[in-house]
Amino acid sequence: MWGKPLLVLGILGLTIALSGCQKEPAQQEALIRPVKLFEVAGSSSQQLRHFPGHVTASDEAEISFRISGELVELPLNEGQHVDKGQLLARLDDRDVRNEVADRQASYELAQIDFQRKKSLLERKVISQADYDKASAQLKSSKAALDLARDKLAYTVLKAPFAGRVARLEVENHQFIQAKQTILLLQSDNTMDIHIQVPESIVVNVDANTVEAGYMPQASFAAAPGRQFPVQYKEHATKVTPGTQTYDVVFTMPVPDDLTLLPGMTTTVTIDLARIIRQRSQIPYVLIPSQAVVNSDTDGRTLVWRYNAGTGQVNAVEVTVGRITEAGIQVLSGLQTGDRVVVAGARQLTEGLKVKPLRWERGL
Repeated sequence: MWGKPLLVLGILGLTIALSGCQKEPAQQEALIRPVKLFEVAGSSSQQLRHFPGHVTASDEAEISFRISGELVELPLNEGQHVDKGQLLARLDDRDVRNEVADRQASYELAQIDFQRKKSLLERKVISQADYDKASAQLKSSKAALDLARDKLAYTVLKAPFAGRVARLEVENHQFIQAKQTILLLQSDNTMDIHIQVPESIVVNVDANTVEAGYMPQASFAAAPGRQFPVQYKEHATKVTPGTQTYDVVFTMPVPDDLTLLPGMTTTVTIDLARIIRQRSQIPYVLIPSQAVVNSDTDGRTLVWRYNAGTGQVNAVEVTVGRITEAGIQVLSGLQTGDRVVVAGARQLTEGLKVKPLRWERGL
């Protein structure tokens, strides 16, 4: 009578026990916390800084005529490359050529008159005043002829340097006013790169602190994985309006296999250790400030270091320095290659197993 109920109770008890055994590993797996890691880099790479910048033409000129006239030749298209001395535009020069011919005739007549007056003066037939008047007329005629010839030359525009036609401002056969912009010409063999450098860096740089021959590196989205050396050109001594930064300009030749145009964006990487005055020789590494925690029990400053061999984290006491825009300085307690937790650090305990989501290398 009682045998069957006892059998049922026994089966239920065994089922509950087995369920408890199955849940225990799941509870243990839940203790493996996901964390984000940061790999500590050496002191040399800590000095690398990345500055966003933009590209401009090294040489740029708004080309215009010195005189007015009708445009009769404009053999260009926007984006076209031109060589130095190449014809850019031409004005109708018929009136100017007639003026040159008129001035040429006046000059020749003045020459003849001057020679006649010179001969008469030698024979004392005319006065010195008549001779001086003829001499002055000759000089005036020569100046008028030179001016007319210059005007004729001004009817032609030639490229002052090799480059690319960035923009055309007029159409052929328009009447052009003197000094009216015809086109914008930009050099295309070299480009300038502008970046904004904060005051905190500028004050520590001068000609004596920059390493001889050092050239920062520029990278472009169009050439992933490649870097191009750039040379310092100039810098502004007036702060950029609305910021506490200064405009610094670098220059570089345009690579044959890369199209660079004004307005494109770039990133310039500068090793500050090679350009700034080092005020302190105390070695340190930089880590994200969120990696540093204060112990609730004894007030120690700690970071959680990840052990790849065991998958566990251990608390490491560190000595910290200044907090900078790039992170917090760690003067002792960490070494190059250490991986520290930067997300989820406050929920960790000594020896806890964690699951790295990914890690970032040094700043």
